[in-house]
Amino acid sequence: MVLLLRIISVERTFPPVPANKKPEREFKVGDKIRVNLHHGKIADAVVRAVMHNTDGIKLQVDVVGIDLTALIEEWQIVKE
Repeated sequence: MVLLLRIISVERTFPPVPANKKPEREFKVGDKIRVNLHHGKIADAVVRAVMHNTDGIKLQVDVVGIDLTALIEEWQIVKE
């Protein structure tokens, strides 16, 4: 009986460890970034607006070389 209690107490001494989250990236108007627009099409873009909401960050960007404004999510950013 004592041995059983000791095993249970050992299991409870290791609390769950939270996963390491990536630090939230900071963006501001005018930042130049590379984005994945559609199925691997990578393009250079300039940030025009930053929107924070409960789902994360969304960026409105102007794509360089194309007359295109896109609303992208943070996971679509390839490189800052």
